[in-house]
Amino acid sequence: MLIGITGGTGLIGSMLAIRLKAEGHRVRIFSRSGKLPPRLQRISEWDVRIGSLPTRADLEGVNVLINLAGEPIAGVRWTPEYKQRIRSSRVDFTRDLVARLTSLGDFAPKALFNSSAIGIYGSYDTGTPPFDEDSPAADDELGSLCKDWEEEALEAEKAGIRTVLLRTGVVLTTEGGALATMLPAFKLFAGGPIGSGNQILSWIHIEDQLSAIMFLIRKEEARGAFNLVSPEPLSNEQFSKTLAKTLGRPSFTRMPSFALSLALGEGAIVATHGQRVVPKRLQELGYKFRYPNLEAALRNLLG
Repeated sequence: MLIGITGGTGLIGSMLAIRLKAEGHRVRIFSRSGKLPPRLQRISEWDVRIGSLPTRADLEGVNVLINLAGEPIAGVRWTPEYKQRIRSSRVDFTRDLVARLTSLGDFAPKALFNSSAIGIYGSYDTGTPPFDEDSPAADDELGSLCKDWEEEALEAEKAGIRTVLLRTGVVLTTEGGALATMLPAFKLFAGGPIGSGNQILSWIHIEDQLSAIMFLIRKEEARGAFNLVSPEPLSNEQFSKTLAKTLGRPSFTRMPSFALSLALGEGAIVATHGQRVVPKRLQELGYKFRYPNLEAALRNLLG
């Protein structure tokens, strides 16, 4: 198949592109700049299309389009201007993308896989019940953002394009993201929980993230929302202790919540709050996790 990826130069997009190519698919990367990260530069002959939005010609022949485009949410200060950039890069971009797809009629891709996030369930301190795909969207900023984002994607379903919503949790990889950010402090004996440590972390190994997407591409009956998280979420404190144990380091230093709030403002909520999310629909469809357990996942990633 020819599979297109918007946001294909980002962390997950570029790793997915490599996986798709390794499994024999042709990959077309859509990029605003055309600048490829080193992991893609090491592999030649990429089909890269440059522009803010794929053109009609760019999309011709694409069987599946995977939309991973969007400004980062975690680890940045949410100024009013940046919040507008987050919304525009997700909600507005997806609206324009779906309009472009539906204008293609019979030449449109057969499936749209649209990035989303478990932030749709809201942010909570502790003690919340598990959220699955049938749980309602939260009435807060993150919940509203994800809900609006998904609604724009689902317009493609109305036009007969199979639409899958990828509600992703914290993806664990040493090449970037949350784990790569935590590692230096833990290696220097300065790692530990954030705030109370009670906030729940719903995570997934990068191998399962990529394999789950591949699985859903093959399962043509798969439609709607899927939580891409391990079946074993755990608290930030448990995560910190397991990471420290894997590295042979202690886990006693705590980062106070107010310190993150001072640095990131509202953006700190991604780290100081959490939610217990389970991959109900993914497992019902028959996906078998390679790394359901955190300690095994970290040992694989950290050698």
